[in-house]
Amino acid sequence: MRGETGIELIGRPFTGYFQVERYHIGGEPLTLQRVRSLIIEPAPGQRAGPGDLLIRGVAWSGAAPIARVEVRIDDGPWQPARLVGDRRQHAWQWWEHPARLSRPGEVRIRARATDQAGQTQPDRPQWNPLGYANNAVHQVSCAVPPHRPLRRSTAT
Repeated sequence: MRGETGIELIGRPFTGYFQVERYHIGGEPLTLQRVRSLIIEPAPGQRAGPGDLLIRGVAWSGAAPIARVEVRIDDGPWQPARLVGDRRQHAWQWWEHPARLSRPGEVRIRARATDQAGQTQPDRPQWNPLGYANNAVHQVSCAVPPHRPLRRSTAT
């Protein structure tokens, strides 16, 4: 048996447990999702490169469409990512950024979004007792193996 899904409009605030008891910070109810981005590729711990790598992700904000996403590799500069598709409010914004990984070892990749209302993800999460609304800069680490040149056969 298939269940039905849908949206019902009501003329009063919803009184579900989490909306009334939990989704609050400092006594104020959470109403809009803060600007946020996530790195989808590469996956945490993935082996990548050396060479070209396409970093992909998604961003969103409850206040306004996404204006930009920036990517930082290790301690390098923040670089603009390319936004993919239309910019719409209350919708995911896909993004991608091509990078070249040449140094072997662990590589730290970070992404941050800014919405058209001027809100940018913070470097550190805002503390609250239940951890709601954490929108700190997302980070993944991947491993770049050392480059090993091809060995030539000495047999003739």
